[in-house]
Amino acid sequence: MRARLAIVVLFASACLAARGLGGGSARVQAASFDDAVEPSQYLTEPLTHEDPAQEARLQALVDQMVAARLAGIPRPRYIPMTDLAPPKGLILLKTDPRRGEFPFAMALGGYMQLRWFEFARDATQWTNAAGTPFPINNINTFNINRFLLSFHGHVVDERLVYNFALFGTTNVGIRSGVVPIGLLGWKFDDAATVGGGMTPVPGTREWIEPSPFTTGVDRSMANTFFRPGFSPGVAAIGSLAEKTVHYQAGVWNAIDGGTTGVLRRGTSMAWAGNVWWEPWGPFGLGASDMEHHDDPVIRLGTSGVYASTYANPLPGANPEDTIVRLSDGTPLATANALGQGTQVDRFLYQLATADAAWKWRGVGVFCEYYWRLLDDFAGQGTFNRSSIFDQGGMAYLSWCFIPRTYEVYGRSSVVTGPYGTGQEYGGGLNYYIKKSRQARLTLEALHINRSPAQNFLYPYRAGYTGTSIQTQLFVMF
Repeated sequence: MRARLAIVVLFASACLAARGLGGGSARVQAASFDDAVEPSQYLTEPLTHEDPAQEARLQALVDQMVAARLAGIPRPRYIPMTDLAPPKGLILLKTDPRRGEFPFAMALGGYMQLRWFEFARDATQWTNAAGTPFPINNINTFNINRFLLSFHGHVVDERLVYNFALFGTTNVGIRSGVVPIGLLGWKFDDAATVGGGMTPVPGTREWIEPSPFTTGVDRSMANTFFRPGFSPGVAAIGSLAEKTVHYQAGVWNAIDGGTTGVLRRGTSMAWAGNVWWEPWGPFGLGASDMEHHDDPVIRLGTSGVYASTYANPLPGANPEDTIVRLSDGTPLATANALGQGTQVDRFLYQLATADAAWKWRGVGVFCEYYWRLLDDFAGQGTFNRSSIFDQGGMAYLSWCFIPRTYEVYGRSSVVTGPYGTGQEYGGGLNYYIKKSRQARLTLEALHINRSPAQNFLYPYRAGYTGTSIQTQLFVMF
C-alpha cells in the first residue's frame, strides 16, 4: 500500500514538473512516506508558495471556464415597462427551443398600493329603499389597498401561454383570503388568444383598464356601480386591422365569481364583450398623457353584458364581487326593496356602454357613459316595478404640466335612476417618481353625494354623503 502511494505521488509530481509548475521532483525526494501527508498538499504548495504568476494564470483559466458555463444558463433579468407596454417583470427562466431545450418561460411581476383614506361625513344617516335607516360613519384608515403577485409565460409550446396571479387586500381584514386570478390559453397570433380562467368580465372600459393605470387614486363611482366583476369563464382576446382594433369577448359563469357565481343554478351565464378602436396609432397605457404624445391619439370603444343573474345581498370575501344595487345604494336582493313583502331571487342584467378618450402634449380626456336595464324579476311577492333602468357617466380631464413628473386632474361621475341620483366630483395631483408609471404618489380629494356604489377598495359606501381625502403610494414591478 505504501509503495502504491509513492508511485501516485511521484506521478503527480512529474506531471506538475512537465506542465511547468516546478519544484515537484525535489520535494518528493525530500518527503518521508512515513508521514501521514495527503497527496493534495504536494499539489497545493507549489501553486500557493512558489509561483504566484502560474496561480493567477490558472485562476484566470478557471474563471473563463466558469463564465462560459454560466453563459449557457438562463439567468434572471428585469424588463421594465415602455410607453406602450407594461413591464415584463423579472424573467426567471426562458429556454431556447432552437437548441433542443424544453419550451418554457416564467416571469415574475406585480404591484402594491399603500393608501391612507379619510372620509368626513356631511350627514349622520341614510335610509334605503326598504325603509331601513343606516348610520353614516367617519372613516380614517391605512391599508395595503391592493397587492398582486403574478407569474406569466409559456409552457410546452411558445403559443401555450399562462398568466396566474394572487390578489389580496387588507381592507377587509388581514385574515381575508388571497384570490387567484389568471388565464391559460393558446395564442394563435396577435389576432386571437383563446383561453379560460378567472378574469374580469369586460363590461366597461374603465373596468378592464388595469388598476396601475387609473388617472386618479382609483376608478370612478359610476363605474363601480355599473360594472360586473371577476368570474371564471372562457374568452378570446386580440387585435385586428393592423392592431388598430382590439377586443375582449367571451362567456363567464356569472357577472362575478363570488357568492352569485357559486350559487348560480341552471345555465345562467354572462355573455360580455368589449371592443375599441385606435385609428391614429397606439393609445398607450391609461387615460392620462404623462408620456406627452407629440401627435394626438384617440380611442373609441363600446361594451355590453347580457346575463341571467341570481340576486346576492351580501358580498363574498373578495371586495371586487359585484352586488347589483338600486340607484340609492340598496342591494336589489334586499327584502322589501321592490315593495313590501318582496325579495328578488333572479333577474336579467343588461349593460351597454360607450367610451372615448384623447391624448396630446400632456393633456388627457376620458369619458364613458352607461345604460343598465334590470328586468325579468323572479322571487317572492308582487314587485312594484317590472323593470329598472339606470344610467350615468364619468369623465376625467388631466394635464401633465411637467412631462413625466407632475400631473393635475379633475374627475366626476353621476348615476341616476328611479330610486335617486348620486354624484361625485373632485381632483388631485400625481407625482411620477423617477419619471415612470411604475412608481406614483397621488393626492386626491372627492366630494360624494348620496353614493349608490359600495366597494371597500374604493372610497364609496352605499348612501354616504361627505368628503373623501386619499393619499396613495403605488409601485409596480
